[in-house]
Amino acid sequence: MKEKKVQDILVPFREDTPLRPSVALSDRLVYAVELMAKHNRECIAVVRKGRPIGMVCLKDAFQKLGLKSPAKE
Repeated sequence: MKEKKVQDILVPFREDTPLRPSVALSDRLVYAVELMAKHNRECIAVVRKGRPIGMVCLKDAFQKLGLKSPAKE
């Protein structure tokens, strides 16, 4: 099975998304999920050469990985 990457679910960047922490297009999707969980974020910036080129959202990552999103309280 092909390893899922951030580039598989990239969406347009929103200006209100912090640039730190961030991931690169070629990073593993699991790594992005780990960062979002560690920093309590629902979306994380995707950067190239220090500039935002998009973002990845937790719900999209869970769906791509075939996981069920945690229920919101």
